[in-house]
Amino acid sequence: MEKQIYNPSTMKRIQEIDLLKAIAIIAMVFIHVYDASTRLSITTPVEASTVWIVEFMGNIPSAGVFMFAMGWGAAFSSRSTPKTYLSRLRQLVILGVVINFFEQYIPSLIDPAHFGSIAEIAPSIIAVDIYFFAAFAMIYFALMKGLKNKAVLAVGVSVLIVAVCFTVNWIFGFETFSTGNNWLDTLIGLFIRENKYSFFPFVSWIVFPIVGYGAAKLFKTATERKSVLIFSIVIGTALIAFAEIMMYLFNVGDVVFVGAHTSLDGEYYSMHPLCAVCGIGLISLEFAAANLIMMAARQRLAKFLSKMSKNVMEIYIAQWVLIGFLSPVLILVKNLWVNLLIGVVVLIGSYFGAELYIKLMLKLKARKEAKLELKSNN
Repeated sequence: MEKQIYNPSTMKRIQEIDLLKAIAIIAMVFIHVYDASTRLSITTPVEASTVWIVEFMGNIPSAGVFMFAMGWGAAFSSRSTPKTYLSRLRQLVILGVVINFFEQYIPSLIDPAHFGSIAEIAPSIIAVDIYFFAAFAMIYFALMKGLKNKAVLAVGVSVLIVAVCFTVNWIFGFETFSTGNNWLDTLIGLFIRENKYSFFPFVSWIVFPIVGYGAAKLFKTATERKSVLIFSIVIGTALIAFAEIMMYLFNVGDVVFVGAHTSLDGEYYSMHPLCAVCGIGLISLEFAAANLIMMAARQRLAKFLSKMSKNVMEIYIAQWVLIGFLSPVLILVKNLWVNLLIGVVVLIGSYFGAELYIKLMLKLKARKEAKLELKSNN
């Protein structure tokens, strides 16, 4: 029997996941700012290489990692119940509408000439951004918590969900039909890519939180950090090799290692099953890299990275507030370096904006509790 070096099941936070989440939110801010500048002129090899890095990091290492971490967190949440996640579902739907308002409606209200009138883009208020996707993922987590004492059944249900979603996604592809109604197409887009507002449809992306949930359960049984590292490298390498070979044989566009936010935009958001498998392999290798980094850093994560990981939700919302108002400016930007500079500004603004919001909420909560305590004493 292996000598137990550490016990992941008792850890409050896994530093490797925190590091990946911090990198993910940084990458996501830059890709969103980049995507908002649709008139960029890329003429030099250095610019082309920089764009590839921005697009690559803004792909699986951001959205994929967030979803994987979502599942990981649910698996480590011992006190949550099915009711907990159904309650979060409602909260996330509200957040999804709020984000869509700033991401879609604000640019249109400020500059309808470039972004279209509200009447034209009205269905975008229910666009399937990551929070609408997260809301549907809560149903899976609620199901898993309901089956927490039935491990075999939980695994079977998870495998079945992935198999059904992969099959549907492979057969129907993306944007293959339309009802003729933008609102209805956008609603269908909650489940499968149907129009430009379907960013993270359930069928295409649910595999990431499911794998994250399963990986966390498996991680809890680990007894040696070295074993975790080797396992992550072997699994990651094998999945990427398998997926890349199969993508070549079936002529599937690679949106994991090829720029996904330009020529392969639709393919990226529809996330073909083979690309999803490749993405999971990439996350596995990222986790291994994060493991090595944290080992070298003696499990000390820089304070600002730790805060970014803990405040992901607030930073994500703050960046869309800023990008929403900056969109009329960003659409006019043609220089990549100016775009990246704006990305830095948005990142810093989002970081401190999130900090300010959290402090304000804590003060309001403290005041409310003080008033309730005073009232009960009287």
